[in-house]
Amino acid sequence: MKILMYHLIEDLPSPMAVPPDRFREQMELLAGGPYTAVTEDDLHTMLTQGRPLPPNAVLLTFDDGYANTVTTALPVLEQLGLPALMAVCGGYLTDQRPRHVPHPAQETADPDQVQQWTASGRDVAAHSYTHRRLTALSERALAWQTAGDHEALADLLGRPPRTFAYPYGAYDPRVQRAVAGLYPLALATDDHHQPDLRHPYALSRIQVDPGWSLHAFRTALDSPADPAAAQRAARAADALTTTRATP
Repeated sequence: MKILMYHLIEDLPSPMAVPPDRFREQMELLAGGPYTAVTEDDLHTMLTQGRPLPPNAVLLTFDDGYANTVTTALPVLEQLGLPALMAVCGGYLTDQRPRHVPHPAQETADPDQVQQWTASGRDVAAHSYTHRRLTALSERALAWQTAGDHEALADLLGRPPRTFAYPYGAYDPRVQRAVAGLYPLALATDDHHQPDLRHPYALSRIQVDPGWSLHAFRTALDSPADPAAAQRAARAADALTTTRATP
């Protein structure tokens, strides 16, 4: 299984922003096979019932709950019939939203847009209440960041979120214990281990690089290595292509 991590789908000079034309190209590759896009429910069913995932399973995730995920990514996903999971900070959906959020774009999805996302059949994960680095927080603040997001999303969606995505990919045993009290699964970032549902509180993901060619994207998907090594393999694939094209 591969878990892909996106943030913005936009033409911005940011390592977090994948250009829309490249995103569409990547989604068309996924939709055309040999890959199978799976849902959050597929992961939870495997965890609770032991039902195996299909070969070449890929989970699409979008962090930070940008409005752009709904306005730009969702139409492509709907057209191609691809499921996905959007990680949302509950504090961004209330009048307590900070004036400035620590992201390359300030426009996060409002409650109506989050509900539009779920009405399309796609899932929402928690991402802490206000995107704090959880490993640096006191016990009380950590409890609020994990439980406050859980409560806000449950109130909005009518059901509690089942997956948590660590802000900045930062976690330690203390943070994992706090998350495990509320969520059955947690998503990390480019760790040096494969995602393994026997260890559900550190499911590693591959962050998609804005500069990857489609060949590099496919290389990352096909790599048998951990997410960090898959990223290196993708960069190496593009570097090799560039070298060969240089007269």
